[in-house]
Amino acid sequence: MIDNAEELKEKAMDNKPALRKKYVNIPIGDMEYGFRISGIGAKAVKLEKYVKYDEMIEAVEEGNDEGLEAMIKKIIEDYEPEDEDEEE
Repeated sequence: MIDNAEELKEKAMDNKPALRKKYVNIPIGDMEYGFRISGIGAKAVKLEKYVKYDEMIEAVEEGNDEGLEAMIKKIIEDYEPEDEDEEE
């Protein structure tokens, strides 16, 4: 078993093409979602998942208020652009 970041990185980089074809299932709320490993870099692994707008609406309408779709929908709904004048 690998127990240090450097060794883990080396193995990931050595197997980059094959690992980029893998999926990982992550439970969120009551559902399990498949994420594709879309990137293997020197510092991190990138996971990717497309969530369609209609999937967000359907999931919430079906009562899935704690799933990934509901979380993303809430982020979009609650977003308030920052006032550029306040940043100065």
